[in-house]
Amino acid sequence: MKIAFLGTGLMGAPMAERLAKNGFIVYAFNRTAAKAKHLENSGVKIFEQADMAMYDCDVIITMVSDYKAVNAILFSDFSFSFKGKTVIQMSTISPEQNLQVKKEIEAGGGSFIEAPVLGGVAQAQSGELIVMVGASLEQFQNFKKIFSVIGNNVQLIGEVGKASAIKLAYNQLIGTMNAAFCMSLGYIKDKGINQTTFMEILRTSTLYAPAFDKKLDNYSNRDYDKTNFSVKLLLKDMNLAIDEFEKSGIDCLTVKGVKFLLERAIYFELGEKDYSAMYDVIAPSKE
Repeated sequence: MKIAFLGTGLMGAPMAERLAKNGFIVYAFNRTAAKAKHLENSGVKIFEQADMAMYDCDVIITMVSDYKAVNAILFSDFSFSFKGKTVIQMSTISPEQNLQVKKEIEAGGGSFIEAPVLGGVAQAQSGELIVMVGASLEQFQNFKKIFSVIGNNVQLIGEVGKASAIKLAYNQLIGTMNAAFCMSLGYIKDKGINQTTFMEILRTSTLYAPAFDKKLDNYSNRDYDKTNFSVKLLLKDMNLAIDEFEKSGIDCLTVKGVKFLLERAIYFELGEKDYSAMYDVIAPSKE
């Protein structure tokens, strides 16, 4: 099976690499071609145009930043035919946006699956992502081999729109949970309470989440350079969550607070840093 992998950034590159190493023929395109060059060492063929990568492939996977990028990468060449091809859209966009892409792909004779993932760069490298699939049962079964190379927890959520909805439900927790933890951590440090004691108690309580330990060194050292998920991308997802939650009549004042914090982080030129940089906004250094 030939796969066109469109978008080889922090997450896309290791995902494409795993597919190539597991028997798939992978053609890749990245808007900054130089960033994809290293994939050639894993047998991935790099193309400088998206339509050329897609031309001879059965499956097209998109893993880019947002809805605008999905449209630009799939529909830049209006003469391109999706007839007989399956698009697996793995970027985090809204249910409505995925349904619109589905409509356009199907109008061109292709088929469409949404499959956002949960996890970071380390999980992408090891094939331990959680893959949430929006598709028919038949589609899910036909392409489960692809999903199983990318993740070790593959779930059929339902029809297109369902998987992107559950992804937003999870992603808002990334923002709100970590913002809450940053507040508590900043407070105990200001009061001179030992961080180790604080964490030892927290880990034995029902309040604990592994995500707190995952970013603890970032917070403690105020080091956000090793980006796993950037401030600007989390802000994009908070905006999507706010739009979606409000449509469902859900009060999302908490998410709006996180949005404000992330906007401040971008104002302080932290947009490309790991999202843990929100700690510098919540608990500024007094040095």
